This record gives sequence, C-alpha cells and structure tokens, in this order.
Amino acid sequence: MIRDLAIYRQGRRTETTNVSNAINTVRADGGFLWLGLVEPTESEFEETAHVLGLHPIAVEDAVKAHQRPKFEVFGDTLFSVLRTVFYDDSTSSIDTGEVMAFCGPGFIVTVRHGLGADLADTRAELEARPELLSHGPYAVLHAVLDRIVDEYIRVTKELEHDVSQIEERVFDTNQESDAAEIYFLKREVIEFKRAVKPLRSEIEQVMIAHLPGMDAYLLPFMRDVTDHV
Repeated sequence: MIRDLAIYRQGRRTETTNVSNAINTVRADGGFLWLGLVEPTESEFEETAHVLGLHPIAVEDAVKAHQRPKFEVFGDTLFSVLRTVFYDDSTSSIDTGEVMAFCGPGFIVTVRHGLGADLADTRAELEARPELLSHGPYAVLHAVLDRIVDEYIRVTKELEHDVSQIEERVFDTNQESDAAEIYFLKREVIEFKRAVKPLRSEIEQVMIAHLPGMDAYLLPFMRDVTDHV
C-alpha cells in the first residue's frame, strides 16, 4: 500500500501522481522522489521496481520481509534492512518490525513492515527542515536511521527499568521471584539484541564505501547515529 509519494526539490515538497511521472520529472528538473510503502504486495511493487530499476533480489526481500539488518549495494542503489522495535507497556514485551529502504540516484523508497517507526512523522519533521532535505535521498535515509535508533534508546531504558524491578524482587526476602518472568525478560533482551547488534558495523561499512550520491555533508550525521547504536 502506498502511504505517501512526493518530489522534493531544494528541500520543498511537490505533489505527484505516480512513480513513473515522478522519476521522469526528477530526471528532467532535478530533486528526488520519496515513495513510502507499507507491507506492499509483489504486484503493488512491480511497477516501482521496473521504473526505478531495482534489483529483483532486493525487491523480494522487501516484499517478504523477515530479513536480518543489512546494507547491500546493487549497482548505484543502496538497499537497507533495519529492524524496528516497539515496547508494549501493557505487557512489558518487545514487538519488532522492519523498515527497508532503496536509496538511489534521484529516489528513495521506504518499505515498512510491522510495528514501530511510523515514517509519516519522520517525513513531516524533514519537510519542516528543507535545508537538510535538500541534501537528497541519503538525508532521508539518515532521518529514518535516526528515528529507529532513538526508539532503540527508549526501549533500552524500558528494559533497564524492568531489570531493576526484577532485581529488587529477587533480593527482597519478603517477595517471591518469578522464574517465568525472569525467563520472559531474558527472551525479550535477546530479541532486542538481535535487532540492534548488527547495525553498527553495517552503518560503518556504508560510510567507508563512499557511495555515489551520498553528500559528504551527511557523514557526520551518520557517525552520530553509529555512536548512538
């Protein structure tokens, strides 16, 4: 399902009707397009993949989901898989999802699966900062990364709080510790680590690669995200 589609030129939004018209406009007049998809089907992605020349392996990963965090280069396009996390206060559990991104000359396509990282807010925040958005598709990729990593930090604090509560009960002779609760928390921590741990080295590889189209202005921002991870 298409969540949003627009052209950005000098950081300012211009409405457009479809991907084919958008990329033709971008190639003629400059700027880039940003297409946001949520859990698309193969048929929904077919035209976009054809028009933008996306690699079929990456497209298959983006449609089927359940991928490990990674950054892969296909020609002049960077394909990213990022794990999102969402902390459910009512159950003290972690739900995970995914955001994929295709970042290439004149375009970025973001694909969201599951919970976490609603990119509508990210888009709105970027549109309020045209000076940053003017640096092209990789400015969007940085903002998406930053949003996801900020959520990692928030979830980390929630897990630390849960651990502290269990520790207090374990060492309180007046309370019984619940082995099932300890096991559940351990499982949640493992799930969280699987989402986060691979990301740092993957981002560092992207920075080393000096990908075509990535504005050098954005490198300090990417380093900042790496530090947060």
